[in-house]
Amino acid sequence: MLRLDLMRNLYLFRNYGKDALLLSVLAYNVGPYAILGTSKRPKSRLLRKIERGDRNIYNDYIAFCRWHGKQIPSIKFRRQVEYDLFFVR
Repeated sequence: MLRLDLMRNLYLFRNYGKDALLLSVLAYNVGPYAILGTSKRPKSRLLRKIERGDRNIYNDYIAFCRWHGKQIPSIKFRRQVEYDLFFVR
């Protein structure tokens, strides 16, 4: 099931080249539309920066560490590890 979900997310982010895996892993945890946006929710700042070619995305990626509006230290640590593993400079 994990592979199927990851493959679906990779398909959604296939046009983002080397950032597709990073976005897919994040989407697996927060939902793809938290990143892509909807008619009621704007596109994430992270995705807008990637689309502009801005590679300074660390703070925007780490910002996805909240649950019910509170920053959760364990989720923040997880995002830091994911970023270090998947970010292609």
